[in-house]
Amino acid sequence: MLTIELKFNNAVLKTIETDKEIITIGRNVKNDIQIDNLSVSKQHARIVKHQGNYLIEDMKSTNGTYLNEKKIAKEKLTNNDVITIGKHTLQAILDKKPVESSQQDMINDTMMLTTEKHKQMLQKQKKIKPKK
Repeated sequence: MLTIELKFNNAVLKTIETDKEIITIGRNVKNDIQIDNLSVSKQHARIVKHQGNYLIEDMKSTNGTYLNEKKIAKEKLTNNDVITIGKHTLQAILDKKPVESSQQDMINDTMMLTTEKHKQMLQKQKKIKPKK
């Protein structure tokens, strides 16, 4: 799975998670990722999934596409690469595993313990002695 964070001035505007083979980027509303800015071409760039890898490709845009501050025509993406299009950046996060809602609840919520449950947990801790 590919996760893309669309940012402006380091503020995340949108997070996109996708398994699509082709992700289009540009000013036109028909793009998968629309960037409403006059420095962005209507069909500016695209990300293509090819043989298990993702490639970023400039679509002959007026102002160019940059990968990690280097102007590119077509390049392979690696984890946490930063694509710059106009004044916006897109951070590519490869193979991010989505957190299931039940797991997210466990991360966000505090477990409530009864006195009995707490005692049981402490007993288990005492039985498991670390090796020295």
